[in-house]
Amino acid sequence: MTPVILSEAKDLKLPPNGGSLKGKNVLYLSQDIERYPVIFFAHREQDLERFRFADKRIIVTCVILHILGIICCMIHVDHLKPHNLSTFSYCILVIVWGISIKRRILDGKVRHRIITSCIFMLLLFFMRMWKHSYFPDVVPVEEAVWYSYYIPMTAIPMFMFMAAMRVEPVRDEKKVAIAEKVMLISDILISVVVMTNGLHGMVFKIKVHPDKDYTHGWFYFVILAWMVIFGLGTFIMLMRKCSLSAAKKYWYIPAAFIAVGLIMLVWYTVKGGSPRIGTSKLFHLQEAYCIPFISAIEGVIQTGILAANSGYSTLFDYSTINACIFDKKHIPVLSSKNWKDEADEDHRICSAEVSGGSISWAEDVGTIRRLNAELEEVTEELETENDLIRQENEVRAERVGYETRNRLYNRIAAAVRLQALKLDELLNKVSDDPETFKAELVYASVLGAYIKRMGNLMLLTEKGQLLDSEELALAINESLDYLALKGCICDMQKKGQAKLIPDLGMLAYELLEAVFEDVWSRINSCQVMLDCTEGLKLAIAVDARPDSISSVWKDKQIKEAGGRLTSRYEDDTYYITLEEAV
Repeated sequence: MTPVILSEAKDLKLPPNGGSLKGKNVLYLSQDIERYPVIFFAHREQDLERFRFADKRIIVTCVILHILGIICCMIHVDHLKPHNLSTFSYCILVIVWGISIKRRILDGKVRHRIITSCIFMLLLFFMRMWKHSYFPDVVPVEEAVWYSYYIPMTAIPMFMFMAAMRVEPVRDEKKVAIAEKVMLISDILISVVVMTNGLHGMVFKIKVHPDKDYTHGWFYFVILAWMVIFGLGTFIMLMRKCSLSAAKKYWYIPAAFIAVGLIMLVWYTVKGGSPRIGTSKLFHLQEAYCIPFISAIEGVIQTGILAANSGYSTLFDYSTINACIFDKKHIPVLSSKNWKDEADEDHRICSAEVSGGSISWAEDVGTIRRLNAELEEVTEELETENDLIRQENEVRAERVGYETRNRLYNRIAAAVRLQALKLDELLNKVSDDPETFKAELVYASVLGAYIKRMGNLMLLTEKGQLLDSEELALAINESLDYLALKGCICDMQKKGQAKLIPDLGMLAYELLEAVFEDVWSRINSCQVMLDCTEGLKLAIAVDARPDSISSVWKDKQIKEAGGRLTSRYEDDTYYITLEEAV
């Protein structure tokens, strides 16, 4: 079984349904069932200390086909049609290996690029058959096919290198995609140069028939460097991306296959062909070029340098997972020993579509069901407790409301205390004289209007809201209306409308009331100007001098509220002004 290398052991995180197998391996289902609809089998790093081939059948099959190809290469079968048995043998080897790659390599981007290399390997063998078997005497066609060899020979290492770049971790997907496009365009240009060699001779300088007499041009060595760089680069890239030090210890296995391939190619290039036993060749250019790539990639898979999966049936036999894989006709293909396609109150059957069929597995929901029952019981208890807490909060909120209202009422009572005492005194001693009674009743009305309106203003600004100038104007106007009952000439003018500072607005109304009370016995006329165009400005003009009102009247409170008080005497009239300080 080929191990899947997930990460270093310290980074390995198991899903909740993970388990152990014989104390050495980690077994679990992929959480991303749509992308990876398989069961992963991961060796711990210490299991890689002792190297062993994980999939012997693939290796044995490929070795047998390789030996068969060598034997067929040594047999003369020129009189048979088709007559290249070694080519057929190697084509079967490439196909078998490609199918195994499709089954074992899970990462689609890596798998597709390796399989593309396999397709170019098959194309290379088919070209050999076309050249030597079907067009042996047509020189232009034979020469074109000979040039065409270099299309797959440059593409194979390039796609192998692309596959190595796509092995995780891929740090910059965009840069990798750009690099692949550059490599593809470069390979196309190289192929164009090779196929047009008859026009420029930069690759081969042909003197006679291409199989007889030719020399290499400078561009041939560019192609040779291309193949060597990408071939070695593939191995280096895979080694750099491998995170398991135990797998890296076996770097020499794929390196040995690469070295053998280079030796075969160097021999073929220097000697002009492969070694011979008698008159029979041991190999041709195609197998000398392709077999080392196949061997090297298989080596990195078997050693764990490149992650792969296999051995699913064995895994199912040993696993404790209750799962089964079905084909498109819903016929079981692989299943665990304890697979039961039955649902009960503690188990439910789940399924998902996968490539070629579906997978079903049983989830143990017994623990969840028991936890849900306990949760329902706890929830009922919590609901009862929440009802009690809610009632406590309501009582607490009601008490806080009472306390807040009491504090507000206390503030209002403190603000109008003097006026309330005067009003109580007036109401308790009613005079028998009609004129005196009328004068005292008017005074009581002014005091009552102030108490009512001041309480109203304080209620409106209870939660810190700004005071509307219209409310202040209504309060002043009502006080002036009651003052007019005394026979006093009253007039009020108002300009603008604005939101006022609460404390300053109430101080303005308190100032007006203080003036009325101070000059009550002497006042004959009163004029009030309320200007709210640029903040608050209250100007009071009376024909009697207020004894208790001066520029220092409640100086501290006015300054804290952001106001300023001024007073002056002019033409037998006293002017008192309260305004916002600039």
